[in-house]
Amino acid sequence: MSVNRFEIMPLLLCAPAEALVSKDVLAGRSVAVIVDIREDWTTARSRVQPILDKPDSIKAPTLLRIGMPDDNNGQDALSPLVALRPDGFVLSGCDGVADIQKLDAMLRVAEAENGMEAGSFAIFAEVGEKPEFFLSSHSLRGISARLKGLIFDGAALARATASRANNAMAGRLGAPALFARAATVLKASQAGLPRYELLAREPMPLEELRAKRDISLADGFSGVIARSAAQLAMLAAG
Repeated sequence: MSVNRFEIMPLLLCAPAEALVSKDVLAGRSVAVIVDIREDWTTARSRVQPILDKPDSIKAPTLLRIGMPDDNNGQDALSPLVALRPDGFVLSGCDGVADIQKLDAMLRVAEAENGMEAGSFAIFAEVGEKPEFFLSSHSLRGISARLKGLIFDGAALARATASRANNAMAGRLGAPALFARAATVLKASQAGLPRYELLAREPMPLEELRAKRDISLADGFSGVIARSAAQLAMLAAG
């Protein structure tokens, strides 16, 4: 894996394995794919395999989106996914440095079990579900050589804080989201990491989608992550 391959990501798409297998959404596009298997990643190998069996001509990375493995059977479930040789993992629901370091250690064990070189897989930390991430003073710099970026999930933050993602009366993002978005950009910037904003799943008009992308870029994000083939096509066209 090239150290620099995650510095400038192409178009990004995060979708369940079933959507990626059943639809030809990647044809002719250089798309970094996040296969969303968080809800059932312990038995996802057969669903993920067809996506990872991509032609050598497709150079964009493929990441697997999982939750924090538990201490009992998480290691056993992680090793078969490592054997599939994705480019890395998105740690959804990350609450801070300890989670990243724990996954790093578990990946090191899984790499050894599969006869792979230590550090073969990247980690992207997805934040928003656990407010404590934004309140921590710990720097992300140097905590793991695997850590290649942050992903901000505003919808998860809204659920966690019982606030609305959009304040309809004021016509702007609510205070928790503004703070968390800023913290994501600042923490990533301080550690020299790219940062991406996960779009909502709901369909939206082209103008709204592009406006959200432009706001993200203006606020310091490196890009946005589409949640469907339709969003991806609109972003690609723009």
